Amino acid sequence: MQNNSLISIVGAGPGDPELLTVKALKRIQDADCILHDALVSMEILSLAKPEAQQIYVGKIYLDGQDQTDRQEGINQLIIELATKGQKIVRLKSGDPMIFGRGAEEIRFCIENKLNYEVIPGVTSALGAASLYGIPLTERGKNSMVLFGTGHYCEGDFCDLETFVSVLKSGSPIIFFMGLNKLVKLAQRLMEQEISPETKVQILSKVSQMDASSLEGTLENIAQLLLTKKPPMPALVIIGKNVERLSNP
Repeated sequence: MQNNSLISIVGAGPGDPELLTVKALKRIQDADCILHDALVSMEILSLAKPEAQQIYVGKIYLDGQDQTDRQEGINQLIIELATKGQKIVRLKSGDPMIFGRGAEEIRFCIENKLNYEVIPGVTSALGAASLYGIPLTERGKNSMVLFGTGHYCEGDFCDLETFVSVLKSGSPIIFFMGLNKLVKLAQRLMEQEISPETKVQILSKVSQMDASSLEGTLENIAQLLLTKKPPMPALVIIGKNVERLSNP
């Protein structure tokens, strides 16, 4: 393998090219090949040099892909490109280490003695909170925030007890990939004595030109979603203090 081969595992942020880190921008502009996920914006991909190869390796909700096979295919591509001495950017939306399978690809690089680096990105959760002025921690109100998903275990939410505990403490929870299960989640939280007046923020396509938002409570969110269909990808923030102080 040639010494100038480098695999850069890069966080692309929530979508706005201006939210890229300087280091991420440099790697994108210098890449020979970019392996990108579904949620990386065209504006960011257009920053690559014209001769750079761009390969889609992403997934979208219910696209039928087997995730083990998909990841093995990505790994094989990385090996093939690295043996050619190419500068490879593995471009992920948000941050590689937050629901981005970054750890799996780091382990693969280590096991195969590949030259790699990881470049952080602005995760959509923090981007959304800042853009909409939603305080995730605030003096005198709460001192933590939980990032979670709406995954099921044996017919119920895997981390329901933790969700309930965090919300009762006054702290918020940010759910990635949770919109499709939000109505059920709201019901289960109220059954666990979380106040029906607890605020719910749905923030879609954070930082992008077609960003949108929907605000409700655990009690009324099901009714709101009957008439309003927030586009994907969407984040859900739940908590008694998650009011918006601004709008982007």
